[in-house]
Amino acid sequence: MEDTRGPTDYTGWTKEALIARLQDLERQTSSSAAPDASEVAPDVPGETPDVSGETPDVPQDEPETPRKRKVQVDRFDFSQFPQRKVAFKFSYFGWPYHGLARQGSALESDCKRQIEELYPTVEGELLRALARCKLIISESECDYSRCGRTDRGVSGFGQVVSLYVRSTGRFLSEEEAAEIAASGAAESALVVRDEINGGRPVLLPPPERELPYATMLNKHLPAEIRILAWSPVRADFSARFSCRSRFYRYFFSEEGLDIGAMREAAKKFLGAHDFRNFCRLDPAKQIQNFERAVLAVDINPVVPQVSFVGDAASPMGRWWQLELRGTAFLWHQVRCMMAVLFAVGQGLEDPDIVDKMLDVKAMSGKPEYEMACETPLVLADSAYDEADIKWRFVRCPGRDLGNMAQLDRAVSQLWGTLNTQAVLASALLQNLRSTHVPVLVEAGAAVAGEPVTDLWANCHAQLVQAEQRKMARPILGGGIVRFAKNYVPLAQRRRADPVEQRNQTWLERKGPGKRAKSDHP
Repeated sequence: MEDTRGPTDYTGWTKEALIARLQDLERQTSSSAAPDASEVAPDVPGETPDVSGETPDVPQDEPETPRKRKVQVDRFDFSQFPQRKVAFKFSYFGWPYHGLARQGSALESDCKRQIEELYPTVEGELLRALARCKLIISESECDYSRCGRTDRGVSGFGQVVSLYVRSTGRFLSEEEAAEIAASGAAESALVVRDEINGGRPVLLPPPERELPYATMLNKHLPAEIRILAWSPVRADFSARFSCRSRFYRYFFSEEGLDIGAMREAAKKFLGAHDFRNFCRLDPAKQIQNFERAVLAVDINPVVPQVSFVGDAASPMGRWWQLELRGTAFLWHQVRCMMAVLFAVGQGLEDPDIVDKMLDVKAMSGKPEYEMACETPLVLADSAYDEADIKWRFVRCPGRDLGNMAQLDRAVSQLWGTLNTQAVLASALLQNLRSTHVPVLVEAGAAVAGEPVTDLWANCHAQLVQAEQRKMARPILGGGIVRFAKNYVPLAQRRRADPVEQRNQTWLERKGPGKRAKSDHP
């Protein structure tokens, strides 16, 4: 029976080799039956068969029929392995990706897979790595949950997901399970029955004997995404709903900002408030409750534990961070909060603008303003009860530091690359600032001889001072500055319609079907 193989790339073949190949195919067609469909390799999500079609080295004078490459048939049988529920703590830099959340069933739908390839996401990369390591059967069968969703460009240092993955444990017979339970041995605590395992008893290994999940996944993940640790969790654990608080950091330079005023304004966010004027509203979600609790907030200097902070003698080189902890956050809430804090720091707004915007009765509609840049924002940590999570950063505590060494090496290499790029940009800027350019003269003034020159650094400083006298330069973080000829205070700007009105307008536009769905969630 003919062996079914993947397509071959004939673009590099010689004329003689192609003729010989056609003759061979004609002989096979006349003497062989069609192949049995059962022999065709199945399409396994996340796995790419070897169909590279490398051109063989065929001599010009003696053309040979090139040998076809076999399609690798995936014979991995998940039914032979039990699954256990775990949580992964991982980090990622957000700027190469279109957000954290995957594009639907990115591994199971051809359409979604194409979208994921065009607009890659962090979860898409993570799920592909899980599939390549044969840790999940499919993304729809692993009870996947994420702690928090971050938008395009936002990074995470303490993101958490929970799901079922393959384990080195073994299935037990009912007799074996009963014997272990009756013995009262320590391993009786490792016997579990999960629905995902068909209710069969499973003896899980202790964490130090489990698969090296972090090492396995990091081999298949891009450098910007790193698995930091993993933890066994209960069957009812949810990375989202079991989370007690989320901790964000927003990094910014001191240049042009009054840190004291920003601190005074930031403290006003502390406690439970209605943050509808500090978020982006999506009427399709029909959110009614905008109250969120800020547990802690402050603005502190970035401690230079690693030599990445600039010249502390210059305001541009002094870096600060907003540190914000809360139970949950609305869409774009932190970036909106930060945009208002920047306006306060520049003296464009008084600190009490926060109080005015939190008073939703007096300011029922959100004023129009631009959010702060997404790049400096980081989901720094996610907090859980100690009884729920016991993070394992190394495989064997006290005897193994391999995973941490690999992590440090990978992140140091990435930092070195990014730092080199920053130094090159700094060197180019230094070259520009040290260039001599002709000094501007007043209109109509006579220029005798050669024009007077000065360093561009001095001319640039004069231009900036002139611009500041003529127009405002609102800072949005991440090096982004806007120019506004006339700055309009937030309290005097045009406002959006109240939330209730916008939600109702959306429902009326979508029709009675959507209204019924909203009334009966």
